[in-house]
Amino acid sequence: MIVEKRTYWIRPGSMGEFLRLYESEGLPLQGPTLGNLLGYFMTEVGELNRVIQLWGYASFEDRQTRKAALAGRPEWRSFLGKAGPLVERQHSELLTPAPFSPIK
Repeated sequence: MIVEKRTYWIRPGSMGEFLRLYESEGLPLQGPTLGNLLGYFMTEVGELNRVIQLWGYASFEDRQTRKAALAGRPEWRSFLGKAGPLVERQHSELLTPAPFSPIK
């Protein structure tokens, strides 16, 4: 298994709008296509105005296939057109579990 950690820096004052839009439009598209949402978080201390998504995949190839399927959906591109202006930047990391990790 690999875990993709995606961090989005949201424009100050836009967090509520971003979360509402993601919950109503983004998640219903991503969830069934990407398949394994491990967690969705907001920062409360430290560097603020961030959301962090953790997605699990069977392999790098599984991730590539699922991401391509999502990118090919016109309704996903429409969502990105609405959500994009609310995001200042983003960062993605692919993580592999240590032998003793509870997530394998």
